This record gives sequence, structure tokens and C-alpha cells, in this order.
Amino acid sequence: MRSIFMKAYVIMILKQTLGNSILVLVVCTLILSCNTVKKNRKFNYFSGTEFYNYPLNVSGHFFGDVKYYETNEVDQMDEVSSVLAFYKLRDKDLLVYGKTTESPLYQLYVFFKKKKSKLKDKPSQVTTKLLVDDTSNNLVLYEKSNGIQSFFVAIKSIGKHKSNKSILQDGKSIVDSMEFSIHEKNTPNYMDIFNSYKNDDNYLFVMNKLDSAPISKDPKNEWTKFQLLTTILSFDTEYYRYKELIKKFESKRSIFFNDLLRDKKNSLLKREDNQKKEAVISMIAEASKNYKVLMLNEMHWKPEHRVFATSLLKPLKENGYTHLAIEALDKGQDSLINSRKFAIKTSGYYTREPFFSNFIREACALGFKIVGYDDFESINREETQAENLKHIIDRDSSAKVFVYAGIDHILEKGDSISTKRMAAFFKEKTGIDPLTIDQVEIVSDIPNELLFFESKIFLDVEKVNCNVDYFLINNIKPSFSEFSNLTEITISDFVLKEVEGQEVLMNFYDAKEYYKYSSRSIPIISRIKKVVGSKVIVDVPKGNFFLVIKNKENKELLLKDIGVN
Repeated sequence: MRSIFMKAYVIMILKQTLGNSILVLVVCTLILSCNTVKKNRKFNYFSGTEFYNYPLNVSGHFFGDVKYYETNEVDQMDEVSSVLAFYKLRDKDLLVYGKTTESPLYQLYVFFKKKKSKLKDKPSQVTTKLLVDDTSNNLVLYEKSNGIQSFFVAIKSIGKHKSNKSILQDGKSIVDSMEFSIHEKNTPNYMDIFNSYKNDDNYLFVMNKLDSAPISKDPKNEWTKFQLLTTILSFDTEYYRYKELIKKFESKRSIFFNDLLRDKKNSLLKREDNQKKEAVISMIAEASKNYKVLMLNEMHWKPEHRVFATSLLKPLKENGYTHLAIEALDKGQDSLINSRKFAIKTSGYYTREPFFSNFIREACALGFKIVGYDDFESINREETQAENLKHIIDRDSSAKVFVYAGIDHILEKGDSISTKRMAAFFKEKTGIDPLTIDQVEIVSDIPNELLFFESKIFLDVEKVNCNVDYFLINNIKPSFSEFSNLTEITISDFVLKEVEGQEVLMNFYDAKEYYKYSSRSIPIISRIKKVVGSKVIVDVPKGNFFLVIKNKENKELLLKDIGVN
């Protein structure tokens, strides 16, 4: 097994250094049989509609509704088998097998064959032809060849149809897209992969797609991968890998700020004995009385920021705050949330995280009016955000607004249009000075759960951006016990035997919401757990849930109603 992975690694490096044309020859030398696709199809990689196989140096484009299967799950059908046997297409040549999940429904087979040839043989002009159009069995077969290598694309309709029109069109489209190379411009990148699976709520599956992607490990790629992984895995902050990624990312910053805090200890001492969560909330609540707008930011992969934001809702409501403005909402979703009183999958991406979803749910329960204010399509996103927030005040002069933003948008100063952030534009346009609290800038492994202090303490430190009123160090440990007391339950089912020792994703949905919104609902909690003894043990809040368990290949293993009293 180790030698196979070493070969795959060497292939990737050679591709980066030698290019595709030389790669084909090198692969033939490294892998025992260049003619046996069976040995190489384990390296198939799908990114949305794109397909790659680096050892074979082939690629293609499939439709988005194709579900791919292991080749040992191929449905055997006599009419297909006889045609494939006629063209000498065997299991060892089968590269891809799948089925569509939407109309037209069919089975898809892609075979790859390489003729035995001498080194002096060169590819000829590529030709594509229809070999079979069997209307009796609703089967079509195309071939694409360059004289040395050939793709065979077979499509067999599921069910009986009067004509082959749709499968002829799809088959032609697929075979035309198949390439005997992988062009550099078409190679996958982490952001494209993430966007391909952005709407999938199986975070274990998406993590697996990022981990298995054939992408070089240069610093730029690794930074992108880190951001995407931490964002995905923030849906379960107790998962060991999430903790490792955050610890690695924050270790150097923590050391830097630990030293700074030690130097500033005298300035913080008078308040440091009062830095418990309740005391910080009380201080912010008191300060908010004198402001019409309070702005709090978050790092998008830190659910503890949302936990703290949730704890501010009640005291702010008591102080007359009427609106909760959320950057993370998609356009037009705020009115739907105000009507529904909770978020669903289409409300936004970050709002799908359970603690963010709970933040919105609590705000609605307290009577806040939810407002979305972001706009990615505008010329100047920062200025448009400020304009949209201004409209809240223009429509209701008595409104008091809690603005929940991302990272640097709450900075109150900027030297030019290009460096101005939302808060700076908002001050200019409204003449209102917001109370700005930054949870992102400073990290430290101090024992305090929270530490709250004025930004001016760090005015003499070059690397700290002090264009906010206050800094908050947030070391809250997010726990689903924030929702209610947790109960340990055991999920045991014979189907879990097939994933013994493997990790699975467990999504617990509110039963009523799931039966109404199905896959558009947001899980109350999401956990990645290992199956041991054909069972998993997990802590969950009280309530009635619909449980969905999936594996890293995105296979549904279990769907079940769960009542926790």
C-alpha cells in the first residue's frame, strides 16, 4: 500500500516539473501495467462536474447530477454486457461508473483502453463516433480515439423510453469533453473544490475531497486549504483536527500577544479581577446604553465569537436595541427569517454553523428584527454595506442596531477610499459614532475565559490595528450545552458494521423543521464520531431530532427519528 502512495506522490511531482507529455511515459514505467485501468481508477478524482485521473493523464466533464459508485457496485445488465463484450470492454478497462439522480435517469459507463504500441508511435487526429444506438434497449455507445488511446462512453436508460434522444445528447457531450491530457488551466484548486461542494452538509465528505485533491503543497495552496478546512470543521469544534489546525495557526500569535499583555499588565490589573463572562457582558451592556449602534466582529471559523454574540442579545434588547444586522446573510433572506423565526440552509453559508444558527434563533425569539446588509455585487462592498446600514436608521430614527460583521469591516478609520472599511463609511454617512468591539485582532492563551479592555492600551504597538473602541479576547469553549443540558446516547445499528473503525458525520436536525424543510434545514448539532463496536456514542440536547449519518464518501448510512428526554 505504501508503495502505491509513493508512486502517486512521484507522479504528482513529475507532472509539476516535467509536464503532461513526459508524464504519460513516466507513469507507464512506474506502474506495472499501463494497459490496466483497474489499477489506476482508485486515483479517480471528481470535483463537482470535473473529472481527473493523474496516473492515466486523462480528464473530462460530467453532469452535476451523476452519483459515482465503486466499480464493484456496477449493476450487471445483459443488454449492456453483450454490447460491451462485443467491443472487448472488460472490467479492467472500466474507469467510471455512475447513475444520474435527476431526469433523464440512466447508468453511465466510461471505459479507457490503451493499445499496445511502440515508443515511435504517435497519436493521430482525434476522432469521435457513435458505435451503438440501440432503441430497443435504450443504450448508446460512443468512442473517442487518438489512434493509441480510446474512451468508450456507454449510457443505458433506467426504465423504458420511446427514443434515445436525451441519452444521445448527454453521451455526445460527455465523450466530447473527455481529454487524453490534463491541461494546466483545468487542474483543480481548493477554492473551486470548495465551491463545488459548498451546499453539501456532509463536512466529513468535503474535508475528504480537499484532503484527497491532487494539488501541490505550496504555501499559497496550503493557506487556502487551511482557511477552508477550519471553516468547514468549525461545525464541530470538538473534532480533534479542528483543534489541531486552530492551535497551529494561533500559536505564534498567542506568544506575541502573551508578551504584550504581560507588558501591559499594570494597565489591565484594575479590571482583570473582574473579567468573568457575566462581568464583561455587564460592562458592554452598560457602555451600549450611550450608543445607537454597536458593532461586533467575528473570525468566520471561530464559533466562540457567535456564542459570545448570543450572550449579548438579551442585555442589548433590554437597552432598547431593535435590529440585528448580519453580514453573513445572503441577499433577500432577512425577511424570510423574520417570518420563519430561524435560518435554513439557503439563508447564508456561515449561518449554517449550529452556533450561528442558534444566534439567529435566539435573536428572533427576543424580538430583534433581522437585517442583511452585505452586497458582493457592488463596486465598493464596504461603502454599500454602510449605505445599507444607514437605510435602517433612515427608515426608523428610533432604531438601535446591533451589527454583527466579519473581521476588519468594523475598523473606524481609513486613509483612503481603498482602505476605508464599512464602519468608517458609516460614520461619514450618518454622523453616528458606533461602539466597536473587536474579537479577532488579539488572541492569547490567558486563563481568563474573556478579557475586555480599551484599544488605546495598544496604541504604541505597531502590529496592532487600534481603529476600534475595545478589544475582546474570547477563549470561550463552544459547547452544545449552550443550547440545553446534554444527554449521552448510543446509536447502534447493523448498517454501522460496514464502517466499523471509520469516522462518520452525525447531523441532528430539529424533527419538525426537517420534515418541513428536509435537506434545507440546519442541524441543531453536527458531530464527527468514530464507529466502535457498530455503534457511536454522542452527547445531544433534549428534544425530538431527525438523525442523518453519512460516511466520508457521502453515502447515507442511517436516517432515524431520535427522541431525547
